[in-house]
Amino acid sequence: MNATPTDPFFQPSYGVSRESLLEAARGLAPRLDVTIDSRSISERGPEGETLALDFMIFGARRPRHALVLSSGTHGVEGYTGSAIQHYVARRVLPRLGLGNDTAIVLQHANNPYGFAWNRRVNEGNVDFNRNFRESFDTSQVSADYERLYEVLNPLDLDPEREARRWAAAQRFIEETSQRHFQQVAIEGQYKYPQGMQFGGHVRQPGARHLLALVREHLAETSTVIWLDFHTGLGEFGACELITGAAAGSASHQFSQEVWNGAVKSASSGESLSTPLNGLLDRGIEAALPAPCRFAFAYPEFGTYPQERVIRAIRADNWLHAHGDRDDATGRAISAELLEALRPNDARWRRMIVEKGAQLVDQALAHLPGVRRRGGS
Repeated sequence: MNATPTDPFFQPSYGVSRESLLEAARGLAPRLDVTIDSRSISERGPEGETLALDFMIFGARRPRHALVLSSGTHGVEGYTGSAIQHYVARRVLPRLGLGNDTAIVLQHANNPYGFAWNRRVNEGNVDFNRNFRESFDTSQVSADYERLYEVLNPLDLDPEREARRWAAAQRFIEETSQRHFQQVAIEGQYKYPQGMQFGGHVRQPGARHLLALVREHLAETSTVIWLDFHTGLGEFGACELITGAAAGSASHQFSQEVWNGAVKSASSGESLSTPLNGLLDRGIEAALPAPCRFAFAYPEFGTYPQERVIRAIRADNWLHAHGDRDDATGRAISAELLEALRPNDARWRRMIVEKGAQLVDQALAHLPGVRRRGGS
């Protein structure tokens, strides 16, 4: 496909993305105060590289007002979130002046293992965005997930048995609805560690790191605006802004103010997303100082039809539990998950970076202490 001006922002791997973004951050030091706090996890990447959550703060070391842009909560979706972070580092930050109590934060790779290994989940097969809760009930799973367990978590990929499983899924959809099937499949369960959408039995190391970074660096904030970028739900290239906050809550209202009324509450049934368990934004809000005004949105960029995306996530989970990543089947499954969540399409990439830039501009317009200035 033809190259576009946005292609350079999409990186070929977690390792390249991390190193080039860190380099860009250090290069901005003459213009903006830069603080980098990296929290590594014990696992390594496919080339033996360090895996870390990198909190890159531009401006005030302990800000009162902060915009945070985070990527890779769902691992492989980090290609998209990091592309917008690279755009901001190259095109936005060099042109910004920041007040002495204001900061822009790029949080690269909330789930670095998933990003590096092209999985949606972390090193413990945990969906990072179902893990932000204070307590864990290891028996928590819906009755319908139990009913569909073999459909969602097959022991094999035999074509004949697969046809029967998907026929059972279709019957379930006809009896209930497509939306209910979506909720059962993705809401998060806490009983089956090898099952799809496992939310964990304990808070994961990456989640603990992220909340520690928030508590340490955003402890004095009175305003936090946060974008956490995702892919896989919705029409090709379209963007819906989603929050876990209830409609009408203070967080939801501030988010609506920032993004012109476009934020949909998953918990209140407004969104393409069904209600979900253990969401990151709920954990972050609880970690911020009580008086802080908090606006949060998950920009969810559509890729392919829902069935293709769920099939890709399901196959990757089967591969982790029963397959071999290095054989032909494993390589094909990994490639399909990457395509399902980061299409190899120049038009799609252009749409994502353009929309991401717009969302960042809207956030900056509501962040105290931001001014534009010349630069390249």
